[in-house]
Amino acid sequence: MKVSRPCALCATGLRGGTAYLVDGVRRGRRRRGTTRFIRLLICETCYERGRPDPDTGRTRAASARRTKTAEWWGLAGRGPALPPQLCLAGCGLTVVRGAEVLMRGVTCSAACRTSLTRRRNGGRGSGRPCGACGTLATAGRADSAYCDAACRQKAYRRRAADRTPIMAPAPNPTSTPAPDDPVPTPGPDPAPELLAALVPFVDGTTLGISQTLYKTLYRVHTAHLRGHDPAEHIARLTSLNPDRIKIPDTDKGRRLRASLRALRPAQNPHPQP
Repeated sequence: MKVSRPCALCATGLRGGTAYLVDGVRRGRRRRGTTRFIRLLICETCYERGRPDPDTGRTRAASARRTKTAEWWGLAGRGPALPPQLCLAGCGLTVVRGAEVLMRGVTCSAACRTSLTRRRNGGRGSGRPCGACGTLATAGRADSAYCDAACRQKAYRRRAADRTPIMAPAPNPTSTPAPDDPVPTPGPDPAPELLAALVPFVDGTTLGISQTLYKTLYRVHTAHLRGHDPAEHIARLTSLNPDRIKIPDTDKGRRLRASLRALRPAQNPHPQP
């Protein structure tokens, strides 16, 4: 399908002429220090004005390759300039770019490259078994792992359920232990120690913990202050490994780590082997 694209520098339509694919950057859209280099399409006039001098080979001034919206510095590719060729994706543009060692054909943009890849595959899918239902993926991209969006969502929910900590079942009040079995003695509740240990980390006086841990501790602390039951948020802490999560090696940090260690066996008295 033929499209009409403007020059990245002067906004002149590229239909009917020769477009040059160059390495550059968009200006005025992102904050300083976060510039992302991209490839731009410019017209022949802008390329001739900013390309190296054909007689001396000297690079022209940067002002010849810069506008308020974009800036470029050379043809895309690491090899010599190729002759003008039509974009293989069928957009109708004639493109000039530099050669690449692994390049199989000339395309004018990432969108055309993606369109060409999908057309070559024919939308037949990967042919591999679906990760949710097991049927073969016969539609979609060449690297599709699922047969449709419903199976993709089903697999996501299954992974999310696997990450949720398994709570121990409530004891049956009607069952009584056998006479020969020892009666387990419940240990001290680790929640009060956790509520005391997390205060320096949620009030801003102590830093150095991971963002995931901070958010969970803040929810526990807020629920406790408002008189709500923080058991739901405390249960989420059992999925965190206190020996691997980021906690500073200070007295307050060691106290918090110890309270998290004591919390895990209390919330999971029957750990999985």
